[in-house]
Amino acid sequence: MLLGIGVISEEILSNHFKEVGIFVDSFNCDNTIVKGNQLTYFNKMWNYIEPWIDRRQYAFVTFSILIGLWLSFSSITTHKVSSISDLITVEGILSKYSFVDGERGTKKYYIWLTQHEATFQIPADFLNFFEKDKFEKTINAGQKIYVGISRSDKASLTKINDRIRIYELHNDHASYLKSSLTIKQENNTLQYIIGPLFILAGVFFFFYRRKKLRHDYG
Repeated sequence: MLLGIGVISEEILSNHFKEVGIFVDSFNCDNTIVKGNQLTYFNKMWNYIEPWIDRRQYAFVTFSILIGLWLSFSSITTHKVSSISDLITVEGILSKYSFVDGERGTKKYYIWLTQHEATFQIPADFLNFFEKDKFEKTINAGQKIYVGISRSDKASLTKINDRIRIYELHNDHASYLKSSLTIKQENNTLQYIIGPLFILAGVFFFFYRRKKLRHDYG
């Protein structure tokens, strides 16, 4: 009788393991199918994305349109000073300054005043109007200067990591950056045109490039 029970138990266990094996095989098969589907999906996505980052195909189109969108968004959303009444004058003692003309045309012109935590910056767009040589010859640390900034930046004067745009810079005897010129430059309509021009350049290049690729590869 014990032998019969053992045989029956063995058969039950054998059938159980067979069922488990079928389930595992089924799971592995389903998992393989899922992975295969995922791989197919990613391959399709990559095949769609690759031409837009390949410089031999449409990389210039992607770059041009993204730059155009960024310039357009920036020109629309950036706060603008439209008149002298939008400015306030900040008086302070010059702590130090740094005028750096870096590589690839980068320019970083900063001024620090002892009374304020923020960093004052002369934007690159205003440097053509800034009398740098005159400033360096006549201004030294410890002297009083006046800085014209936007009213909206007043709250940033006490913030260490904030950079405040300079629209005017002078002392009691001379002017080094005039607000009449900087405000005019900031409201130049050209800034609203550059972004769309980049986008149009990207669109035109797309059609040109597509036509050329079709001609070259049939």
